Amino acid sequence: MVRPVRLSLIALSVVLMLFTMQIGVSAKKRNVKKKSKAARSVPIFVIPMAPQRVPVIVAAPVLTPTVRDSSLLHMSAPSQATRQSAPSVPSAPATGSGSGVGAGDNEKRPAWYRFNPNAPTAGSLVISEFRLRGPSGANDEFIEIYNDSGADHTVAAGSGTGYAVAASDGTTRCSIPNGTVIPARGHFLCTNSVAYSLGGYATGDATYALDIPDNAGIALFNNNSGGGAYSLANRFDAVGSTSEANTTYKEGTGYPALTPFSIDYAFVRDACGQQGSITNLTKCPLTTGVADTDNNAVDFYFVDTNGTSAGAGQRLGSPGPENLASPIQRNASFAVGLPDTCVAGSLPPNQIRDLTSVPAQNSTFGTIELRRTVVNNTGANVTRLRFRVTQQTTFPAPSGTADLRTRTTADTTDNFSVLPCGTGTSVVTVLGTTLEQPPSQPNGGAFNGTFSVGTVTLGTPIPPGNQIIVRMLWGVQQTGKFRVGLNIEILP
Repeated sequence: MVRPVRLSLIALSVVLMLFTMQIGVSAKKRNVKKKSKAARSVPIFVIPMAPQRVPVIVAAPVLTPTVRDSSLLHMSAPSQATRQSAPSVPSAPATGSGSGVGAGDNEKRPAWYRFNPNAPTAGSLVISEFRLRGPSGANDEFIEIYNDSGADHTVAAGSGTGYAVAASDGTTRCSIPNGTVIPARGHFLCTNSVAYSLGGYATGDATYALDIPDNAGIALFNNNSGGGAYSLANRFDAVGSTSEANTTYKEGTGYPALTPFSIDYAFVRDACGQQGSITNLTKCPLTTGVADTDNNAVDFYFVDTNGTSAGAGQRLGSPGPENLASPIQRNASFAVGLPDTCVAGSLPPNQIRDLTSVPAQNSTFGTIELRRTVVNNTGANVTRLRFRVTQQTTFPAPSGTADLRTRTTADTTDNFSVLPCGTGTSVVTVLGTTLEQPPSQPNGGAFNGTFSVGTVTLGTPIPPGNQIIVRMLWGVQQTGKFRVGLNIEILP
């Protein structure tokens, strides 16, 4: 796609967490802490806390985590726990793909990530996710538009009454009306009203009723006048398959053409810079925004809830369409750290490894639970909080790489050290997270899936400057090294 020159830096972006660890079946079950004579019960929901750097004490053979800018926590901690060979792939497999974004705009972007000064109008709008059929058939479609900038975008068409999303047959599928404000990092969603099946996750901001053929190209234009106005010069962005002949409706060679299956799939624009790798254990090179190399084959990756091999690569994940009312990525406005700074990040109560086998819950080799404090630095109440998986080792992971599946977990309490270290413990509430559905995810969650903190609501918001402790749970279907990256999405 083509883009304008940036007039200012994008707001600092942050990784909620990026972990490189190794899960082993010989890992010890959680050690119960010795009771302290100073132990006491302090149930809490939010704790006032000044943003600060997070001290982390890590014992060998774990590598020391790095903390930057008070809100950026990178953990790189391969352990020496033994591994078990991968189990046989189930008949209904699962797959994944991901991304995690790190530091800020002052850091270099990858060489392939660039802005193009020849955009048709001001703004940074891209097609960020789409599908051209689903479990309800050929009309189970959606197209998501993303404002990839740190400023709100107000729609002002070059001609007609708004911007248009059109297919390569030249027919407008939906319009974004003039005056519509797409928030910074926000979305606009077009859906096919005939059979769109993800309304329980996000409803369409605009709808259409004419099917877009499988593997056809789609494009976003700066007008909805149609005809000759749907040209390369007036195009914001486009995505199409290798079988699409009209180059106005795709970028580069196009994404691999799919064998049509009516499954819960989506093509997702890469927000990590690793092209949906399920084995890459390194930090995401893309520090903010999404990939835009002008080549659809590089910028998008394929996910579905069953790990189907449909011609565009296998990885467990789920469609996650977003509309104008959806929570918005606000990584830069949160500080993230360890809830117990007196022990290593790989030890309880910061990390829990449970070896109980529960195959029915995608936990053949138990679970791995990660806990983190999340501090609201937005300056306002946060009434909804969720996390989107942008990087995760998952199906079909090779031997030596862990296969993780996101799971729902409930609120709990646990003992956390009182500062200064060694002076006792307190019983503190840890908030659970819920894997959001639809779509149904019988194989567990992975890339592009979201899990929300249900306790955070309009009635019980996180006040500015306050923190909560959250727990995030993954089933282990195969042991080995793992990495997880999440984006923070909120509503005020």
